[in-house]
Amino acid sequence: MKNGKNRKGSGISIKLVHAAMLILGVLLIALLIFTNIRTSSVFTRLNKETGNYIVRQKAAHDLMEASDYLTEMTQRFTLEGDTQYLDNYFEEAFGNKRREASITTMAENEAEQTLIDQIQAALNESNSLMFREYYAMKLVIDAKEIKTYPDTLRGVELKEEDIYKSPEEKMDLAQKMVMGTEYYAKKEIIRNDLKAGLNTLDNMMTAARTETTAQLNSELERTRIFIIIVAVLLLVIIGLSAYLGTIPLIRAEQCAKKGEAVPVIGSKEFRYMAESYNKMTGAKEEDEENDD
Repeated sequence: MKNGKNRKGSGISIKLVHAAMLILGVLLIALLIFTNIRTSSVFTRLNKETGNYIVRQKAAHDLMEASDYLTEMTQRFTLEGDTQYLDNYFEEAFGNKRREASITTMAENEAEQTLIDQIQAALNESNSLMFREYYAMKLVIDAKEIKTYPDTLRGVELKEEDIYKSPEEKMDLAQKMVMGTEYYAKKEIIRNDLKAGLNTLDNMMTAARTETTAQLNSELERTRIFIIIVAVLLLVIIGLSAYLGTIPLIRAEQCAKKGEAVPVIGSKEFRYMAESYNKMTGAKEEDEENDD
């Protein structure tokens, strides 16, 4: 009787196995979800950095384009004397303000101070160059005796030696001031400051990409590991289910059809049922033999 109880209590409980597998499966799924969230976070950060990079790069190029536009309008005015170029110049300088907007954009996108300082240096050089452009414009205005022009230029006074130059000399001086070697040397300083800013921007983006790529690869590797574990766990569940339940059930069916005792194999629960079944059929056979 004691041995019978031990036999009935022996074996692996399929209920406990399924409970353990369920808990483990839930944990692995939770880890997969967590890893997926972290991966998405890395993607989001990379997208944000890329977006910031594009915005900052455009801001730097806008400053250079605006500076070049001011140069073009100044040079055309000194060559042709058309006040439309003056209007275009001051509309860009005090209306559109693309140069100042580039600094604002950098600050709003939380650019590093080094980058902002480099862009600011380019803007300062551009602003400094404007005084030279103003003087050249005033020479043309005086040479052509233009009466209507922006108030900003009314405060520009010509040097005494320039006042008494002929109109042709004033036009020639104005053109040299905005087309000569000294002028383009200052323009080159602006370009160098902007190049330094763009190099800083490229280095920052490269570092951000390297970091996020490493994190992304790490998260993807972790995800692959979890997927492999889930696949193995699934195979184990299938194997255990077959060993503890499916195979014993098939063999029990075969034995029952032949009228043989059911093998006491498989899970603890199935073993108990097999022993009970064998005991019942054994008692029934004894009763039949006694009746005979």
